[in-house]
Amino acid sequence: MRTLPYVIMVIIIVSLGVAPVLAQTQNQFSVMDPSSGQSYPVNYEITGGTVSDMTLDTNATSIVISVQTTGSGSISVTLPRTLIDAKAGADDDQYFVLVDGADTDFNETKTTGDRTLAISFPDGTEQIEVIGTQVVPEFSNLTFVILTIAILSTIALSFKTRIKLGH
Repeated sequence: MRTLPYVIMVIIIVSLGVAPVLAQTQNQFSVMDPSSGQSYPVNYEITGGTVSDMTLDTNATSIVISVQTTGSGSISVTLPRTLIDAKAGADDDQYFVLVDGADTDFNETKTTGDRTLAISFPDGTEQIEVIGTQVVPEFSNLTFVILTIAILSTIALSFKTRIKLGH
Protein backbone atom coordinates (compact mmCIF):
# COMPACT_ATOMS: atom_id res chain seq x y z
CA MET A 1 0.00 0.00 0.00
CA ARG A 2 2.89 2.41 0.61
CA THR A 3 4.04 2.10 -2.99
CA LEU A 4 0.65 3.07 -4.45
CA PRO A 5 1.17 6.85 -3.90
CA TYR A 6 4.59 6.60 -5.57
CA VAL A 7 3.15 4.70 -8.54
CA ILE A 8 0.39 7.27 -8.91
CA MET A 9 2.92 10.11 -8.67
CA VAL A 10 5.14 8.50 -11.36
CA ILE A 11 2.13 8.02 -13.64
CA ILE A 12 1.14 11.68 -13.23
CA ILE A 13 4.68 12.94 -13.88
CA VAL A 14 5.09 10.73 -16.94
CA SER A 15 1.69 11.71 -18.33
CA LEU A 16 2.42 15.41 -17.81
CA GLY A 17 5.71 15.03 -19.65
CA VAL A 18 4.41 12.81 -22.45
CA ALA A 19 0.94 14.28 -23.01
CA PRO A 20 2.10 17.59 -24.53
CA VAL A 21 4.36 15.72 -26.96
CA LEU A 22 1.52 13.43 -28.00
CA ALA A 23 -0.86 16.38 -28.32
CA GLN A 24 1.35 18.09 -30.91
CA THR A 25 0.21 17.17 -34.37
CA GLN A 26 1.84 17.95 -37.66
CA ASN A 27 -0.47 20.25 -39.60
CA GLN A 28 -0.71 19.12 -43.19
CA PHE A 29 -2.83 20.28 -46.06
CA SER A 30 -3.30 18.29 -49.23
CA VAL A 31 -2.92 20.60 -52.25
CA MET A 32 -4.35 19.25 -55.50
CA ASP A 33 -2.90 19.94 -58.93
CA PRO A 34 -5.99 20.94 -60.95
CA SER A 35 -4.60 19.60 -64.25
CA SER A 36 -3.53 16.12 -63.12
CA GLY A 37 -5.63 15.64 -59.98
CA GLN A 38 -2.52 14.58 -58.03
CA SER A 39 -2.33 15.69 -54.39
CA TYR A 40 0.79 17.07 -52.72
CA PRO A 41 1.16 17.22 -48.92
CA VAL A 42 2.12 20.66 -47.60
CA ASN A 43 3.24 20.81 -43.96
CA TYR A 44 2.69 23.99 -41.97
CA GLU A 45 2.64 25.50 -38.49
CA ILE A 46 0.54 28.57 -37.74
CA THR A 47 0.08 30.87 -34.77
CA GLY A 48 -2.64 33.51 -34.54
CA GLY A 49 -5.06 31.72 -36.84
CA THR A 50 -6.00 28.64 -38.81
CA VAL A 51 -5.55 27.57 -42.42
CA SER A 52 -8.90 27.09 -44.13
CA ASP A 53 -7.67 26.27 -47.64
CA MET A 54 -4.63 25.96 -49.90
CA THR A 55 -5.01 26.04 -53.66
CA LEU A 56 -2.60 25.93 -56.56
CA ASP A 57 -2.93 28.64 -59.21
CA THR A 58 -1.08 27.23 -62.21
CA ASN A 59 -1.66 30.39 -64.30
CA ALA A 60 -0.03 32.64 -61.69
CA THR A 61 2.55 29.96 -60.70
CA SER A 62 1.48 30.41 -57.10
CA ILE A 63 -0.02 28.72 -54.08
CA VAL A 64 -2.79 30.62 -52.29
CA ILE A 65 -3.22 30.02 -48.55
CA SER A 66 -6.54 31.12 -47.06
CA VAL A 67 -6.34 31.89 -43.33
CA GLN A 68 -8.74 32.86 -40.57
CA THR A 69 -6.89 34.94 -37.99
CA THR A 70 -7.47 35.25 -34.26
CA GLY A 71 -4.74 37.90 -33.95
CA SER A 72 -1.39 38.78 -35.45
CA GLY A 73 0.65 35.67 -36.10
CA SER A 74 2.93 33.76 -38.40
CA ILE A 75 2.90 30.72 -40.62
CA SER A 76 5.75 28.41 -41.46
CA VAL A 77 4.93 26.49 -44.64
CA THR A 78 7.09 23.77 -46.20
CA LEU A 79 6.64 23.78 -49.98
CA PRO A 80 7.76 20.68 -51.89
CA ARG A 81 9.87 21.64 -54.91
CA THR A 82 7.81 19.20 -56.97
CA LEU A 83 4.75 21.35 -56.26
CA ILE A 84 6.10 24.90 -56.55
CA ASP A 85 9.58 26.36 -56.87
CA ALA A 86 11.36 29.59 -57.79
CA LYS A 87 14.26 29.09 -60.18
CA ALA A 88 16.48 31.30 -62.33
CA GLY A 89 17.93 28.70 -64.68
CA ALA A 90 19.32 25.95 -62.45
CA ASP A 91 19.76 28.27 -59.43
CA ASP A 92 17.21 29.08 -56.72
CA ASP A 93 15.43 32.38 -57.13
CA GLN A 94 13.43 34.41 -54.56
CA TYR A 95 9.75 33.69 -54.01
CA PHE A 96 7.41 36.66 -54.08
CA VAL A 97 5.05 36.62 -51.07
CA LEU A 98 1.86 38.68 -50.78
CA VAL A 99 -0.21 39.07 -47.60
CA ASP A 100 -3.67 40.26 -48.66
CA GLY A 101 -2.10 41.57 -51.88
CA ALA A 102 0.76 43.49 -50.23
CA ASP A 103 4.40 42.48 -50.67
CA THR A 104 5.91 41.20 -47.43
CA ASP A 105 9.23 40.02 -46.05
CA PHE A 106 9.79 36.41 -45.03
CA ASN A 107 12.52 34.04 -43.89
CA GLU A 108 13.45 30.96 -45.86
CA THR A 109 15.29 27.69 -45.31
CA LYS A 110 16.06 25.30 -48.17
CA THR A 111 16.72 21.63 -48.71
CA THR A 112 17.04 19.69 -51.95
CA GLY A 113 13.43 18.52 -51.66
CA ASP A 114 11.58 21.54 -50.28
CA ARG A 115 11.71 25.17 -49.22
CA THR A 116 10.27 26.40 -45.92
CA LEU A 117 8.97 29.96 -45.64
CA ALA A 118 8.26 31.75 -42.34
CA ILE A 119 5.75 34.53 -42.98
CA SER A 120 4.33 37.01 -40.44
CA PHE A 121 0.83 38.41 -40.88
CA PRO A 122 -1.34 41.01 -39.10
CA ASP A 123 -4.72 40.33 -37.53
CA GLY A 124 -7.47 40.28 -40.15
CA THR A 125 -5.35 38.67 -42.88
CA GLU A 126 -7.40 36.49 -45.20
CA GLN A 127 -4.97 35.38 -47.90
CA ILE A 128 -1.26 34.65 -48.26
CA GLU A 129 0.03 34.05 -51.77
CA VAL A 130 3.44 32.55 -52.53
CA ILE A 131 4.47 33.18 -56.13
CA GLY A 132 7.21 31.11 -57.73
CA THR A 133 8.50 30.66 -61.25
CA GLN A 134 7.18 27.13 -61.77
CA VAL A 135 4.46 24.90 -60.43
CA VAL A 136 3.84 21.19 -60.99
CA PRO A 137 4.61 20.24 -64.58
CA GLU A 138 1.51 20.53 -66.67
CA PHE A 139 2.58 17.51 -68.69
CA SER A 140 4.17 14.33 -67.39
CA ASN A 141 7.30 12.74 -68.87
CA LEU A 142 5.13 10.18 -70.66
CA THR A 143 3.38 12.99 -72.51
CA PHE A 144 6.71 14.24 -73.86
CA VAL A 145 7.60 10.74 -75.07
CA ILE A 146 4.26 10.43 -76.87
CA LEU A 147 4.67 13.90 -78.38
CA THR A 148 8.18 13.05 -79.61
CA ILE A 149 6.99 9.81 -81.21
CA ALA A 150 4.11 11.66 -82.89
CA ILE A 151 6.44 14.34 -84.29
CA LEU A 152 8.95 11.78 -85.57
CA SER A 153 6.14 9.74 -87.14
CA THR A 154 4.81 12.83 -88.88
CA ILE A 155 8.26 13.71 -90.23
CA ALA A 156 8.82 10.14 -91.45
CA LEU A 157 5.39 9.99 -93.07
CA SER A 158 5.82 13.36 -94.79
CA PHE A 159 9.29 12.32 -96.04
CA LYS A 160 7.87 9.07 -97.45
CA THR A 161 4.97 10.94 -99.09
CA ARG A 162 7.35 13.45 -100.73
CA ILE A 163 9.39 10.63 -102.26
CA LYS A 164 6.29 9.05 -103.81
CA LEU A 165 5.09 12.40 -105.18
CA GLY A 166 8.50 13.15 -106.71
CA HIS A 167 8.59 9.99 -108.85
